[in-house]
Amino acid sequence: MEAEQPSTFPAAAIPMSSQPFGLILPGHNVITDFIPDVTGTKFTLNLPFPMSGSSIVAGASCTTGTAPQKDASAQSPLSITDLVFFLLPNIPLPPNCGALLYWSALPIDSSGNVLSNVSGGGPTFELLGALTPTKPSAVFRTGWSNHEQLLSYAEQSMSNSQMFSGIMITLGVSIEPLDNIDNLQIDQKVVTDRKNIAKNIATDLFNYLQSFDDVGNARNGWMTVPTNVFERWFKRFESKLERDSNFFMKNSIE
Repeated sequence: MEAEQPSTFPAAAIPMSSQPFGLILPGHNVITDFIPDVTGTKFTLNLPFPMSGSSIVAGASCTTGTAPQKDASAQSPLSITDLVFFLLPNIPLPPNCGALLYWSALPIDSSGNVLSNVSGGGPTFELLGALTPTKPSAVFRTGWSNHEQLLSYAEQSMSNSQMFSGIMITLGVSIEPLDNIDNLQIDQKVVTDRKNIAKNIATDLFNYLQSFDDVGNARNGWMTVPTNVFERWFKRFESKLERDSNFFMKNSIE
């Protein structure tokens, strides 16, 4: 997914004294530590993921925007396929505005400090989705399990723990006019994304079926397979899910 940069903010803003947003990651409690900037139109939340077996433990803090973390072995952004983002009760968005949710990632060292110099110019924010007055909550697919930069950071964290000890995911929220949000065609991107998942699963099935065709009929539009081929494929599919629950979301599957 290509980065989408926030545009000019509207004059209306959520008051800084309000805590407008909530976030749920699988296996975690609700997180509401989004930190506003001075305009009240931008909010950030830092999510550290220790991955090298180090003893980094970050507590919840409304001043740092850092979410509570569990044991390092259970913490990898690659395992988070979806997240829930929502407006808290009784805190409406400004009129004719919505909230765009972005994310970026940088590695962290053994002390939990962000290593911003490795990205060559700072983090790049990518769009996850949006909330609007008619959609105050949503489930967004992260795409982190097959994100090239995240995979690289994760590999370096596991193999070079003296320098990289994990990943810091930063979530950014931008209050934007609804016209700007509509122009991003977010809903269409979600449909395309789901179609790609279905295509990957169908491709996996086709490749498995084709492996049984030992007479070459597939080239003529026909295929000879065992009668229990779907049962055998599904057992294989379940086995692959146990090894990698996100394999069918990747751009290429074995």
